[in-house]
Amino acid sequence: MTGRMVVDAPTLLARSRNPDGGFGARPGQASEAEPTALAALALDDAVARTWLAEHQREDGSFSIDVGPYVNDSATALSALALGPRPERERALDHLEVARARRVASSDAIPIDSSAVGWGWATRTGSWVEPTARALWALRVARPSSPAVPEAVALLRDRESAGGGWNYGNRLVLGEQLPPFAQTTAIALIGLQGFDSDLKDRGLSALRRLWPVESAGGLSLATALAAFRVHGARGDAESAKAALEELVRATRLQGDVVSLGWAALAMSAELPGAEL
Repeated sequence: MTGRMVVDAPTLLARSRNPDGGFGARPGQASEAEPTALAALALDDAVARTWLAEHQREDGSFSIDVGPYVNDSATALSALALGPRPERERALDHLEVARARRVASSDAIPIDSSAVGWGWATRTGSWVEPTARALWALRVARPSSPAVPEAVALLRDRESAGGGWNYGNRLVLGEQLPPFAQTTAIALIGLQGFDSDLKDRGLSALRRLWPVESAGGLSLATALAAFRVHGARGDAESAKAALEELVRATRLQGDVVSLGWAALAMSAELPGAEL
């Protein structure tokens, strides 16, 4: 009688490795920096780190060319994954200079125009998740960077009414934009150690949001990571149980990024975690 096949995020993630040592967005797809960085962190994987080091660009970034745009949003996760080595320092150097384009405030989209974070692509406006990723990498690996308080200022400015974060803005054409679990969770991961009131409102929002959005592996995994980063043990236990069940039931549909986040959220290698 054969035993039951193990179905957990680290095992599924490890099986997704490409022959070149990296990981693609889905099994069999070309290796990319973001899923490879998540795998390197979650699995403490030297082969994945080697792939990252060999695919870093001259400017220190980890980028994908998409038409006229250069998406360099994987640079922060890659910096975290590389560990203390020259390639990490080059990635952090890139993060400090590759800031979003300054955007003016308007009646339609009122913002603090002096608060500038990071975009999904170079020379575009600030967005919550890439800013939070950059803040996470810098606070862990280069906490004295002058970009750290600027990242916090951007997240403070873009907070949704009542706490939590939408993808980009809090108010558009007079409408308050609601927060989402994933963006709120990643903002909280970046914010650990800064602005306790902002953090408390974010955690309150995440406790409300993640059970509603629990069908999504990425939302569950990032929620678990955020609760662990902030030492919220009871919340982390509930989110972990829900995530483990979702992985067993769906294998996260073979989404390697979601599997990477799930494995990382449950691993001992989560950078900056209190739990």
